[in-house]
Amino acid sequence: MRPDGGVDTLDVLSIPAGHVYTEAVRPLDVRYRPDPDIDGNWWPHPALDAAWWHTRSDADLPDLVHLHFGFDHLSVADTRALVEVLRDRGVPLVVTVHDLDNPHFVDQSEHHAKLHVLLDAAAARITLTDAAATRLRPGARIIPHPRVVTHPPQATGTGTGIGVFLKSLRANVITDPVFYRILARTVHRATGEPLRVHLHEDSRTAHLTHALSRDQAAGFLDVRSHTPMSDDTLHAAVGRCAVVLLPYLRGTHSGWLEMCRDLGVDVAVPDCGMYVAQADDPRGVEEYITGDPLDAARALIHLHEQGPLPYTGDRDRQLEDIRQAHREVYREVSGR
Repeated sequence: MRPDGGVDTLDVLSIPAGHVYTEAVRPLDVRYRPDPDIDGNWWPHPALDAAWWHTRSDADLPDLVHLHFGFDHLSVADTRALVEVLRDRGVPLVVTVHDLDNPHFVDQSEHHAKLHVLLDAAAARITLTDAAATRLRPGARIIPHPRVVTHPPQATGTGTGIGVFLKSLRANVITDPVFYRILARTVHRATGEPLRVHLHEDSRTAHLTHALSRDQAAGFLDVRSHTPMSDDTLHAAVGRCAVVLLPYLRGTHSGWLEMCRDLGVDVAVPDCGMYVAQADDPRGVEEYITGDPLDAARALIHLHEQGPLPYTGDRDRQLEDIRQAHREVYREVSGR
């Protein structure tokens, strides 16, 4: 509390701070310390190294640390050292669990062990869905994912295509061309629509682009190879679809799902994560068996026959509530 009776701005070290998600949820009266510039990136964030905290004076300590992601490079021992130094320096830790299962790793054992260390030490635990909260220890707060698209294209909710956006084939994305051939043939037979497969033009996608492009003449695949899209271009491309497939092998929550729903596009999601629990309207998200092209086709066909559904709810009001919920967590754990 300031001498004039006002409340000082809370000083939060968010890891990261400049990400689209963390920028969205930040309360307007909270200051996030800027991310470091490490060759144009914010990771690996130096504050995740316990030694970094030994170089800070008491006057330079933040009111709290809010960890979202970016700790993949830490070992379990590194993670223990981090939470111990935060405890010793009296800096509360807030953890948002975006990924119960890390999409980048096949073996989840080390990721789960690090989560246990972080959650044991956290002054507050947050996750995005009730389904995820049931897998965490009691007391996890549910604060939903905010909107992703702030300026939707005019054609939002009027698309007719069936699409999948593979970008540069992240580690959790299905890369087997047979999956997409079976999926596309089945969907085309039922709907008459080709499967639009968007891929980045780079060495990581070359094998899949080549394999699928050979089938374009048959009419059931529409392979679109391109450079990375701007947000506006991406939103327009997604908005031209009635339904989009998330071709994930593992993971927990999805900003892509939120983007699609912001655009009034229905989404077929694998059963490996908590994606259905994110749905604003259960009719707008259909689950399929992870990795099963025939069941994925069933989900796409069902959603396509139904037609695209607009987002249900007030995204502006939801964003206000999300920011207020974070403000309350920050005030509580910092004693402010």
